[in-house]
Order: sequence, then structure tokens, then C-alpha cells
Amino acid sequence: MSTSAQVLVVGAGAAGMAAAIGSARAGATVKLVERMAGPGGTVASALIHTLGGLYNADKQMINDGLPVELADRLFHASPLTRIRRIGKMQCLNLCPQIYRRVVEAWLDEESCIEQLYCASITQVTATDGQVVKCELNCGGSIETLRPTAVIDTTGTAEVVRLIGSQYVYDDEQRAAGGLVFRLRDVQPNTLVFPKSIVLIEKLKAATRSGRLPASCEHAWLDQGAYDDEVFVKLFVPLPSDWRDPNRLVELQRQTSNVQTQLISLLREWPEFAEARLTETGSLGVRDGGRIRGEYYVTEADVRNCRRFDDAACRCCWPIEYWHPTQGLQLEYLPPGGSYEIPLRALKVKGLTNVWSAGKCLSADHKAQSSARVVGQCWAMGEAVAKAATS
Repeated sequence: MSTSAQVLVVGAGAAGMAAAIGSARAGATVKLVERMAGPGGTVASALIHTLGGLYNADKQMINDGLPVELADRLFHASPLTRIRRIGKMQCLNLCPQIYRRVVEAWLDEESCIEQLYCASITQVTATDGQVVKCELNCGGSIETLRPTAVIDTTGTAEVVRLIGSQYVYDDEQRAAGGLVFRLRDVQPNTLVFPKSIVLIEKLKAATRSGRLPASCEHAWLDQGAYDDEVFVKLFVPLPSDWRDPNRLVELQRQTSNVQTQLISLLREWPEFAEARLTETGSLGVRDGGRIRGEYYVTEADVRNCRRFDDAACRCCWPIEYWHPTQGLQLEYLPPGGSYEIPLRALKVKGLTNVWSAGKCLSADHKAQSSARVVGQCWAMGEAVAKAATS
């Protein structure tokens, strides 16, 4: 590739960091733009402590390259990092703060990446199917960029939306969101099976009796990285106007009230009597809209373990769809099965130099619910980097 390539990556989550690192290592100069104050994306901000999509059921990495390097760095950073079985799959269990520190240090090592935080792309100009200019707002300072390639890894297709609504698909069957918070000073071994199932059933019973809001029917408790730590995951259906800032503030207020009620109930149980809230994550949006790509990955592609000539990465995560009213709907692939995401599903149809990776890939809502997990987002980001800089 030409060393004159100027790659603009928007979004510093899993897919964005991989796209930036991959592009920089290919010789491009990279601007990594993120609206938050630092990198890490959903894992860091929404307190994701189990990374799916790195391993198959036999604890083997399913993709080479940056996902392998990520796991190595996380293991080296902390003895708390471990492979853990959840259901029929294997995840990387960790502390979200360690993940943040690891990726911050990793990005700082890459001298060809200019990191721009508390920043956003406010305007995009496309001519004859090619982006020729972008306007960057960083701390109130406006800069005009002329990238040779644009990679939207915002998770909600924010940059592609600026080009035109015809390039984005917003599904009415949008998955519910989630909010995670951490409790410490919980009695050790509280969530050792089968006690974990008993406690979940107690939550459901409290919801059915009216002691907790209806959304707590789908709340979940999970062991944290520390012996006395529990992560609590709240179920948060997203209204159709969730993108409106005022609506989002109201949604977060309602969720905070649910959190307060749930913690109050948990403290009535002996295992949680001394529990203290240590951190609350941001609202996690599983599906905030997807690009219209050159290929549309379907539920049938996932179920049939389809292969593609232009495969970007392999995936074996189950269809993990959080129905907006019915809660989790989980469907595993056949034993030993995996499917591939084609590079065409990461290329915006009708635009020659615009790519996407991560949660806003071109896919139906069921396929997206399998492809969106962290390990696969890292793999998608690296694949897009290679394509965008070739």
C-alpha cells in the first residue's frame, strides 16, 4: 500500500482499536476519533467483564492476529484474567479497568495513530460515491480532514448516517439494551452453581410479586473478577426514540431508579447484607443500527455455518438475541460449528472508501446478535484495516 494513506477510524471500541492498530501497522497514518474521554468502548464504559468471541467451546482461539495479541496482553497484565465457561461457550473473564489500561498502553505504543478523544465527526462530504472531506470537532476546535479511507466503528453507524440515511438500516426488532453495575463485599461463593440459579429465581419471584419493576424479570447476576464481587446486569428495552438526548436522559433516570430498588432488595439477603456499589456502567446498546453493506449476513448464514470466499473472520458465538419484551433468546451453533463474516458485509454499499466493523456490520438482527461480541469485533476491525489500506 501507499504510505500516503490517511485512515480515519471513528470509535475507539474493540473494532475501532483493531482497525486503527491494523491500519497503522500496514503503514498508514491514522486518526482515531472517539467521543468519550478515552478508549475501550463498551467493555470499559458499560463494564463488560466476560469477553465472548475469542475462543471456541474447546478454549481454542478462533481467529489469529490481533485477537490473540489482545488475549496475551490481558493475561500478562493481571492474574485475574482467566478463561471461563459460560453455558456451552468459553469467555475471557477479566476486570474492565484492566482492559482499559491494557488498550490505552497498546494504542500509545503505535506511533502512527493520532488519538483524538472527546471528539466527533460533525459533517461528511461524499462525491461520486467517495468520501472526500470530513469535519472534525475536537474540544471546540474544528479541523477539515481528507481521508483516503473512513472506518465507522461507532457501533451505531454515526459517520455513515452523516453521509445519508439510505446507507443505514434501523431495525424495528432492535435488541434491548443493558446496564451493568458492580457490587463488592458480597459473601464469597455466593454465585457458585447451583446457588446462582436459586438467587436468580428469587429475583424473578420478587418481580412477579411486584416488589421489583417488571424489567427485573430479566435481570442477571454474575460472578466478578474478585471473590467478593458480583456484576448485576439490568434489562433495558430501548424505545424507538432512544437516540434523542432528552429521551436518553429520561431512560437513564428510570434505569437508575430500578438499580436503587434492586440493590435495596439484594441487601435484605444474607449474602448481600454488606454489599456496596462500587461502579455503574453506561447504558449498553447492543444494536443501534447497522450499515447497508454489499452483503447482508442472515440468521440462516449463522445457523448453516456458511463460508465465504472473502471471509473477514470466523465466528462461533451463539445467537444471543435480547428480545425487547421476552428477554434472552439463546441458540447455539451445532457442536464444533462456526461461520464466517464476509468482507462485503463490512463495506458500505455504494461508497468506495467507507467501511464499518463491529456491532453495525451489515446483518439481520439475529445474525448481528451473534457477530457483535468483543472477540469478533477485534477480528472484524483488523480485517477492515487490511482491506482499507491495500
